[in-house]
Amino acid sequence: MKMIEAPSGLRDLTSAQAQKRQRLQQKVEAVFANAGYQQIVTPDIEFYQTYARAYASLKDTEIYKFFDQDGQILTLRTDMTVPIARVAASKYRDEKPPFRFFYGENVYKVRQSFAGKRNEVRDCGVELIGEDSQSDPEILSLADEVLKQLGLKNYILEIGNSDFFRLAARLCRICKEDTAAMADLVDRKAMPDLETFVSSLSLSEPETSFFTQLPLLSGTEECLEKARTLCFDSRLEAEVERMKELGEMMKRLDPESHIAYDLGKVPHLDYYTGIIFEAYADGAATAILSGGRYDDLLKKFGRDLPACGFGIKLDYLLDLFDDENTEVRRLRYPKGQIEAALQKAKQLRKDGPVVLEAADVEKMEVVL
Repeated sequence: MKMIEAPSGLRDLTSAQAQKRQRLQQKVEAVFANAGYQQIVTPDIEFYQTYARAYASLKDTEIYKFFDQDGQILTLRTDMTVPIARVAASKYRDEKPPFRFFYGENVYKVRQSFAGKRNEVRDCGVELIGEDSQSDPEILSLADEVLKQLGLKNYILEIGNSDFFRLAARLCRICKEDTAAMADLVDRKAMPDLETFVSSLSLSEPETSFFTQLPLLSGTEECLEKARTLCFDSRLEAEVERMKELGEMMKRLDPESHIAYDLGKVPHLDYYTGIIFEAYADGAATAILSGGRYDDLLKKFGRDLPACGFGIKLDYLLDLFDDENTEVRRLRYPKGQIEAALQKAKQLRKDGPVVLEAADVEKMEVVL
């Protein structure tokens, strides 16, 4: 008989895995609530048009699509940022910002089977809507605090700037198509292909050096100094200085924060407008946390408000923590005395879990 399995990219969670994920989610949400963020819930299903409005170029191959009874195209949500932007621009249109929301929901995206990522993950995060880039340290500090509260020791919170690469491309008057192609090469750190591509653009020597070295501008503060020497325009230098100031502030707020930089970080979502950041942990094959600033997204839904947020993917953390065994007592009772056993269990469960077990015994007894 052929084994009955979940669809590709999806998986069942065992009881132990489900309990572990729930414990992690409770820890994360406690940090958010303690920082004054309020929970928000949106449907798993959105109109396709909602995402088409949010993205400049929506990749249909990455979303689950189907139709409702009226023939309208629906999709499983691919993230929580877009639905929350929709809610903030509609349900909260008459309320004064800022809005601080947190969430803990499943999100869905079609991945290639060899990509090492799942099609369904539990995403827990925050959105700070109505505050400009002066609030970036609040979001970054919250991300760092969440990683610490989860008990992750060896992690890195890596900060980039989505405007750094875009600004350089605009200054060089590189067309949209070539910018997109180069962004892909920078993101994949495909150095030989990048060098070949950049050499075909007829750039000056400083500009060529900037783009070919961009994927290497990652690490500690030293990479910022290297970036400064590669900048061919004062406006690029100003972006590097802002990154340095942000990192120094994070260190002052928490000398033990695990901050790094990646100026070659190119946003995978086209609505990011400022800082972008990801977190990595030993034992996890992909980023466990990602976020950034998206100041232009809400205006697409009718309300022009700046915003910044992040989400942590709990499913990518499950293998990093051991299972916790919950002690469950067994109430053994004589067969035929189920009613009395239920009454007794109701009293015992005030002090913890109890499972019933009919057995060949003369009287009820509690065993581990």
